[in-house]
Amino acid sequence: MKSRTLQALTLGLFLVVLLVVCVRLRLLSIPLERDEGEFAYAGQLMLQGVPPYKLAFNIKLPGTYAAYAAMVALFGQTITGIHLGFLLVNLATLALLFLIARRLLDVESAAIACICYALFSLSPGVLGFVGHATHLVVLTALGGWWLLVKARVSRRAWSFWWSGIFFGLSFLCKQPGLFFAMFGGTILLRDAATGPPAERAMRLRSLAIFVCGGALPFLATCLWIWGAGTFQRFWFWTILYAPYHAGHLGEEQFWWALDDFSRYGGALEWWALLGLAGLICLLVAKERSETKFVLVCLLGFSLMALLVSFYLFRHYFIVLLPVVSLLIAVAVRSAARWVGWAVAGGCFAIACAAFVFVNRNIWFQMSPHEVSKSLYQSEPFPEAVEIGHYIAEHSGLNDTMEVLGSEPEIYFYAQRHSVSGYLYMYDLTKSTPFAPAMQRELRHDIETAKPLYLVDVHVPTSWNITMNSDPEFTIWCKQYEQDYYDVTGKVVQASRDGHEYLWGPDAKSKLKDPWMYVAIFRRKPDK
Repeated sequence: MKSRTLQALTLGLFLVVLLVVCVRLRLLSIPLERDEGEFAYAGQLMLQGVPPYKLAFNIKLPGTYAAYAAMVALFGQTITGIHLGFLLVNLATLALLFLIARRLLDVESAAIACICYALFSLSPGVLGFVGHATHLVVLTALGGWWLLVKARVSRRAWSFWWSGIFFGLSFLCKQPGLFFAMFGGTILLRDAATGPPAERAMRLRSLAIFVCGGALPFLATCLWIWGAGTFQRFWFWTILYAPYHAGHLGEEQFWWALDDFSRYGGALEWWALLGLAGLICLLVAKERSETKFVLVCLLGFSLMALLVSFYLFRHYFIVLLPVVSLLIAVAVRSAARWVGWAVAGGCFAIACAAFVFVNRNIWFQMSPHEVSKSLYQSEPFPEAVEIGHYIAEHSGLNDTMEVLGSEPEIYFYAQRHSVSGYLYMYDLTKSTPFAPAMQRELRHDIETAKPLYLVDVHVPTSWNITMNSDPEFTIWCKQYEQDYYDVTGKVVQASRDGHEYLWGPDAKSKLKDPWMYVAIFRRKPDK
């Protein structure tokens, strides 16, 4: 009976992985969104020898930039190259989760956990097929966890060292990855506290080696950026300014983000209830004290990684997917003991089929362009592709540009340098002590460099202007464009599902601007 159950689960896992590969291959060309654009442009700059934080400012640490640089170097500086890289990231994550779950639980539970993670990480509810940093955080954290599992058995110093390095890389991909490093450290601290007194010194030494390994990626990055001459910018954005960036989310926005996840989660909240059932089963079980401690710790630190900034964008929930998948495996395994594998496995298979059915439109029917519009509504992500290509075709490699808006993906498509590192206008429109100085610096950069092209994005979500925002900068933008630039292109929202492209004289003839549009300006010859 157990052999047939394992065969059925193996077949189910194979079919789900095949589904994941087919859907991700079908959606390889989905246009980049803002975060992807930032990572892709920063990675592109790195390949050109431009260090991080010189022409791309952001609060994120540069691990994801380096990962993107590797992807576009291997698979090409294209949308499909980036998404192909993340297909491999997803498959590697599944492999690591299987190895860990098999050791922590059993083979059947490992297959169930991987089926869950494969489906969840593909879900539009977490924007799973988009190349977000959270995928890299999970991959490197699971790599560190797997090495830690092996190190606790072998007791080899280098295994603890490499485990720490991978957890450190998780932090380097995005700051919340620090909580996964703390998860690994907590396991080793418990080992030292509960182990035989004769082994305590050795266990504490292993913990020290782990901590040193975890600190190495960040320290090496600091040294590299210091040598590149951008350390001051790096320290300001990732350490000093980061709390201001994360600390201006109001209560209303927090609940809106939570509601957004609930509405577009694709029934993920129901799977979370099954994970909660698995947690209860785990806590009431008398055996598996080691598993109980590890999974409860992982859940706690995963929640910290999610909630540290109280920004609850859909892709942030990806950090919860490993522990939720493992807890669901515990729930299904417990149900199988009570009602048998035939009933428990059948119910699980029906739930998985229902999840596929709920997401069928995006996974199987919509084109990549339609998927982008479905997920992001009026955001100009598909239009950014055409804008970038237009600028690339009508400018030289040494010409520069500036996007007045938060659409860094345009730089990547155009393969042209920005004249300033301010990729997002949010930091300039927020009510912080730094906003006025940032506005002055961007104005100075534009006036000094005189970019050939300006792209003015008239989309509210590209600016997030509030009643507290200083209007001086946007007034300056309008006046500067009128004085020194001619309109050479305009993308206007013709309908809810599409835009109208106007180039040359047609762009100028559109006298009345709609509510949302993107204008492309070329510098006047005599200016």
